[in-house]
Parts: sequence; structure tokens; C-alpha cells
Amino acid sequence: MPTVLILAASPHDQDRLRLNAEVRDIRQALQRSRNREEWKIESNEAVTVDDLRRALLDCRPTVVHFCGHGGGDAGLCFEDADGNTKLIDAVPLTKLFHHFKEELKCVFLNACYSDVQGKVIQQEVDYVIGMNAAVGDKSAIKFAVAFYDAVFAGTDFRVAFDLGCSALDLSQLPDTDVPVFMTGSHLSSTVLSYSAHVPEIERVLYSYFNTPFFERASFTTTGESLRPAIKTYYGDRMHRNVNKVSVISIKPITDEHWCVEVSGAELRVIYVCIRNRSVFVEWEASVGLWSIPIRTYLALGTREPVVARIKAKLDTYYNLDFASQKNRFQSISLETGGPSFESLHGYVKRDSKEYDDLMEILSDGNEHAITLELIQVIDQTDMPLINKVLSRTWIYSQPKENCV
Repeated sequence: MPTVLILAASPHDQDRLRLNAEVRDIRQALQRSRNREEWKIESNEAVTVDDLRRALLDCRPTVVHFCGHGGGDAGLCFEDADGNTKLIDAVPLTKLFHHFKEELKCVFLNACYSDVQGKVIQQEVDYVIGMNAAVGDKSAIKFAVAFYDAVFAGTDFRVAFDLGCSALDLSQLPDTDVPVFMTGSHLSSTVLSYSAHVPEIERVLYSYFNTPFFERASFTTTGESLRPAIKTYYGDRMHRNVNKVSVISIKPITDEHWCVEVSGAELRVIYVCIRNRSVFVEWEASVGLWSIPIRTYLALGTREPVVARIKAKLDTYYNLDFASQKNRFQSISLETGGPSFESLHGYVKRDSKEYDDLMEILSDGNEHAITLELIQVIDQTDMPLINKVLSRTWIYSQPKENCV
């Protein structure tokens, strides 16, 4: 039988929390559920790390729920033998959870600043919920009860997370953006803070993906003017209906633009624009559109500048045309976007503004999705010169004459 193991700790040397109320209200959530016979709750209060280890052995829980104080990077506040604070970092906790990962599916850290610990624990546990700031007693309890109302009703942990945050919204409580949902690294690692925009984004994207390609322009920021480009891009391809679109991460890029990662759809990463609560798809950015189709460029080349959405990172490859001029050029690995991913080797002049702009972005050694202007300077089309850095993201409005 799946079990929720509740661990409560409120050391004498910390502010007192209403942990008894939280444990009681979670138990009442199970008693209200029509599935009350299918779950079990075990609790341990004034918990020490030894209590945790023994409870894991005895209960083999599906969910571990910790309620108490969090110290951010310093750790979670357990109790020592005298009832005072004993801070435990996430690393030893993660090693402990590793031994129970077959049964343990979710760790819920209902404590201030506990997302720091959650990001480590997600290496071993499928689903983790933490808090990215301080959270008040009332909000913490409301969120937890709504979460377990949903879990005991049979929803998955992600839906339960959303419903917990919605409960804070509906009750007009603060802290709706404090809970953080995380998935384990083997499940495509995700860190998602709640946003009131998420339900509307999912609704719009569901409609977008279930609409024939040639009618999708109405869901985009540029609307009808984009219809010819969509027709050229998709051709006669048939779209496939999707059953569900779920947002698994959302990251702000500008005040209006967001990068959204979704599951269940033909595209995994979507760029959206949110204006006055209305959601529109940034189509060119989402499909990685170049100013000419990448396959056309690679096959035929062009001496005209190309606007290219690219995943770029530092490289060390130099072909014959550039090998003798390493001191003048820096090699950049370029991967194209869109449905056909191709790899290119780009070069940028070291003594240039473009070089300075690129190094500011790429010097961390990671891959970055950016928009560049490329130009063909040798016969090989897959080794262009980087002419300009147009955008630090894929959000870029192309001049009309450059659109397909």
C-alpha cells in the first residue's frame, strides 16, 4: 500500500511552527478521499536523522513529506537528541534516499528555501517539491493539503502541484510563486516554479498543436502575415493530434517573452509571448526558422547574409581555409534548429565587436541558443563566417525581405 511518511521537526531554538496542524490536516485530507483505503499515512514528530533512517526502513514510503525549517544552502533543520537544531545537507540525505528509490517516488520539502536541497535530491528521486523562498505557515499548510487532496484522488504529482498552487491563488494567499516542482534527472530533469500563466499556456498550446498547420497562424504573434511562411515550412505534412500538453518548465526571457518546455507535443521547446494575459506563439523562434531553409543553404549556398537561429558553443575545429589563421579567427560549433538538425563550424574574427559579443555569451563553456547573421566566405557552406550577433536568444524579428 502506498504510504506518506510525514516528518515534522521544530527545534526548541527555532521559531515555533504549526506542524501539528499540518499533520492533522493532511490526515483529514485522506479521510475525506474516496480512496482512503488505498493510502496510508505514517508520521514522526520531533524527528532526528536516526528517526528518518529507521522510518524509511520500517515504512518503505512512496512519499516523504518533511515539514519544518529550512536553512537554504546550510540544510534542513532536524532535531538533535536535546531537541535543538541539527542542520542536514542534501548530499547525505540524497545518498540515504538512494537506497529506497524503488519505492520512494516523491519527496516534499515543506520548508523555507528548500529548493536548494531539492535540486540535489532530484538526482535520486523521481519527483521533488521544495520552496524557493520563505513561506508562511498558513500558505504552507494550504498548499500541502490541496496537494494531498489531489494525490489521494488519484492525480499525478505534477497535477497535484498545480492544484496546490491554485489553492493559494483561490484563497488569495501570498507565496503562490514559492513552491517549486522538480523531476528526477532520468525523467528529463525539470525545475518549474508555479505561474498563473501555466494553465492558459497549456490551453493555447493544446489548441495550437491540434490545429492543422495552415491554420496555426492565428495563434502566433504575427498572425496572418505568417501564413505564407508556415505554408512553405510545413508543405503538405499532416499534423498529429495530441492528447495533452503539459508545461514542465517556464523561463522568462523578457517582460513579455517566455521559453516554455512542454511534454506531449511535436515541439519540446516553445517560445511564447504573453500580452494582457493572452498567450501567442513566437513561431519563427519555436521552429528555429532561418531566413532561408537550412537544407537549401547547405546545398546551394549564398553570398547574401543569412539570419540563423543557432545553438552555439566554443569549438577548436579549423579547416584548411582557417587553420593557418587561428590567431585571427575563433571556431564556434553551430547546431541548427528546426526539424532537421545540422552541424556547422562557424568562425568569428577575433578583433571584432562580434567576437566580444559572442565571448560574453559563450565564455562559460556551455551551449547557448542565439540568433546570428552568417555569411558564406569560402566554398564550403557548412563553414560560415559569423557576421553579427542579432539576439542572445531565438527571439528576433527578421526584416520582411529576409522571410521565407
